[in-house]
Amino acid sequence: MKNSNKKGFTLVELLIVIAIISILTALIITNIYSSRGKARDAKRISDIAQLQLALEQYFNKFGVYPDSNNLQTSLVSDYISVLPKDPDSGLTYTYKSSNDKYDYVLSANLEYVNGATADSLPEDPYPDISENISCDPIGLVYCVGPK
Repeated sequence: MKNSNKKGFTLVELLIVIAIISILTALIITNIYSSRGKARDAKRISDIAQLQLALEQYFNKFGVYPDSNNLQTSLVSDYISVLPKDPDSGLTYTYKSSNDKYDYVLSANLEYVNGATADSLPEDPYPDISENISCDPIGLVYCVGPK
């Protein structure tokens, strides 16, 4: 006599469940990765704002911005505790002052174009200073100048 009341799942049912779980896992991992990149972009923009504030304090005291080569020695301890670094690469952000030291450009490479708002992605404020920095308002390079 055959037992027709078998309990359990068929192979097809198990494969369907595994496929659904795999698709959901892929979607979740993609969202997590994208969220982390956007969080790093937000940190970069925050770091640039912090550096910008320290540079303005330096300018208020000395009447000029620090030389491009002396950013570390000029700002650290008096205006900022430590120079912020990119959360992904660990490198410092790009800083370039003009020859007369009345202007500067600070830049960071973003991972996502939408990591910043349109207001916080200005056009290249000083193209003569940033000849080696490609400030692009719709690209992946976030640039700021003096406030």
